[in-house]
Amino acid sequence: MERTRAALVGEARALTARHGLAGFTVEELCERVEISRRTFFNYFPSKEDAVLGEPPLSLTLEEEDAFVAAGRHDGDGISPTLLQDLVAVILAQIGRTDFTREHAKQYHDIIHREPQLLPRILHNGEAQLRRFAEVVARRENLPPDDPLPRTVVYALADITRHTADEFFGDDTDRPFAELLLRNLDIVRRLFGQRLDPIETAGNP
Repeated sequence: MERTRAALVGEARALTARHGLAGFTVEELCERVEISRRTFFNYFPSKEDAVLGEPPLSLTLEEEDAFVAAGRHDGDGISPTLLQDLVAVILAQIGRTDFTREHAKQYHDIIHREPQLLPRILHNGEAQLRRFAEVVARRENLPPDDPLPRTVVYALADITRHTADEFFGDDTDRPFAELLLRNLDIVRRLFGQRLDPIETAGNP
């Protein structure tokens, strides 16, 4: 099923890059992947969804349950392996995708050609991050409105995006995982510093 899903995304993006969204039908996409139209709709509700593929941090129910179960607490703080497990999730998700400079350029070109996809990309990404923050809250035994899960998830998402920009640049040949771990270590060292109360009177 994962191979079929990946094939649908790959072919949908290739067709969109060459012909635009209006330049091919679901039936034509299915012919290229050698599946039926009915099977297609078991994977995606529309060809636009096939082009967009899976949003970031998409976990199966089994992966979600395993991530939640891995939380262990010795007191009121966050579980000691939260960062390690979050990084493992990020790298596992990236490992499932065609994470290459060529495919990143293709995706950029598709958005440039079909700008109406951008709001959906932003909406889907935001919804997925909120959903993953809820999973982190469950793991850490925190209420849904606690700011910690959302802050952690959004901060890691921003660092991951920054690392992807660096990885796809022309001035590095270092593996993505190595760059991500380096960048996270920089942030960890920064936020490991002491922060005394700061006068905020008059500031918004």
